[in-house]
Amino acid sequence: MKRFCISCGVEESETTPIIKGLCPKCYVMLRGLASAPQSVDIEFCRVCGAIRVHGKWVYVHSFDEAREVVEDLVIDLLKPSEDVVLEDVEASFRLYESSTASVNVIGKLGGVRVSQTITIQLNWRSTLCPLCRKIAGGSYSAVVQVRYVNRDRDIDKYINELRSLYGKWIKEIKPVKNGYDITLLDAEVAKRIAEDFKHRWHAVKIVKSYGDTKRLSTGETISRLYVSVRILNFKPGDYVIIDGKPYTVDAIEGSWLALKDSNNNVKRIHIDEVVEGIGKYRAKKSR
Repeated sequence: MKRFCISCGVEESETTPIIKGLCPKCYVMLRGLASAPQSVDIEFCRVCGAIRVHGKWVYVHSFDEAREVVEDLVIDLLKPSEDVVLEDVEASFRLYESSTASVNVIGKLGGVRVSQTITIQLNWRSTLCPLCRKIAGGSYSAVVQVRYVNRDRDIDKYINELRSLYGKWIKEIKPVKNGYDITLLDAEVAKRIAEDFKHRWHAVKIVKSYGDTKRLSTGETISRLYVSVRILNFKPGDYVIIDGKPYTVDAIEGSWLALKDSNNNVKRIHIDEVVEGIGKYRAKKSR
């Protein structure tokens, strides 16, 4: 027994299936391929262009990146109808300007390829992101304290690279004795930089602590993160104290240190042991 579309009366065929009493054309017209809210508010930073998505700020570096972020947000708003298999979604809209987004939805309905254009009003709200707010207020969230045993060109080179990698989050890079203090606007970036040092030099001791705790008017307490990054890049001739006994670094053998005591006895110790027991070690350049 053949079926007919209850809306337009077209007869069912191989190219015109009937889904829930409707042909594909009428299904799209009456039920739609997907549902979406009529409008959505989008917060953006008027200084750096960052966009707030699902409560989190996304920092973009170009208009293309910003467009991808908003397009993903718009696509996430769509809820496909239960009978539809979505194949593609294309969104057209104006960045940083309240306007109507035109969303072209393409999918399959009963094996037939169909499409529909859905409109969503995008209401852009201008504000300041936490990063730019801190910059404006002269505040910061973390300090990475980098210290090394020996001056290393690769360390200096990486410090310079940090400006291009994380320049937006860096408030200041200050040279200090045997290292650098890197003041940052975001604590998560500070943790990432510390892990970068560990990945590049391996023999690195990282210690995290919190200080400068303040209580806000809301009752919430906030603290600054301090990350100590000690790069144990020993070289032959360095003076080391282990358990109160002085040694001179005689040689570096891969991941092992050959240490010579005052009686010229040589002791080998793995660099990981140095990292783990750094509280028991003190090194300085021998003269």
